[in-house]
Amino acid sequence: MKCYFDRKHLAQMRETLQVVRPKTDNLLLKYVAHQFVDSRAKEYAHHGFARRIQTLARCIENAFRIVPPGTVKIPSKNRLHDAQINIQAAIGNTYGCVDNLAWVWVHERGLANSIDRQQVGLRKHHKKMRETLSAELREYLDTLESWFGYLVDYRDAFAHRIPLYIPPGGVRPKDHERAKELEDRKTAALNALNPYEYERLDAEQMKLFVFQPLICHSFNEMPAPMAFHPQLIADFLTVEALGLKMLGELAAATAAHSH
Repeated sequence: MKCYFDRKHLAQMRETLQVVRPKTDNLLLKYVAHQFVDSRAKEYAHHGFARRIQTLARCIENAFRIVPPGTVKIPSKNRLHDAQINIQAAIGNTYGCVDNLAWVWVHERGLANSIDRQQVGLRKHHKKMRETLSAELREYLDTLESWFGYLVDYRDAFAHRIPLYIPPGGVRPKDHERAKELEDRKTAALNALNPYEYERLDAEQMKLFVFQPLICHSFNEMPAPMAFHPQLIADFLTVEALGLKMLGELAAATAAHSH
């Protein structure tokens, strides 16, 4: 069987995975060391963002360990469920990291009473809050608009509609007809109350399936499943970059206010 990713891609993901923990610790220390003026901003930074970035890192490590990117054989149901749990938590905390950063800014800049809760956020439609940020940060946030869209879609699906899951396997195009034939025969075996024949046919059918490390929610609401290993890495690196830029924004605002 052939791995879903090529060797170069596997090597890149494994290399990046090794820096997730050091990057997490570095970001955590920077936020803990920052001298916040507002107690609510400090709470959102220390007990919101800092906790979430640690959880996110752990979820990524767990997902890579439970279902490594080089996996070829279809994992057991328990392993798939455990990976799904970690991916769901990763998506939820990635979303939470972004939200926490917005609230850190709002409270530290004393904007909580002048900006409606619905306008607290970092996307383009959060116009009132975005106006308080530097042009440089607004320009950077513009480049993340499609990422924000994906994140909201997956988080909302997980929280309100269809939970994220890993399909147990797929069938190559050349094997579609054979798989369908076996499925029809399995149905006939069930109708004939012949569990032994059903199990035999099911085992034969499973030989046609190959594992693809993809995550999805509703097939009716999304264009296609997504490869979760590189996406988890990309999400973490985006959160890290955003966290560092927001810290720079906070430091610049504090410096300007002190003068």
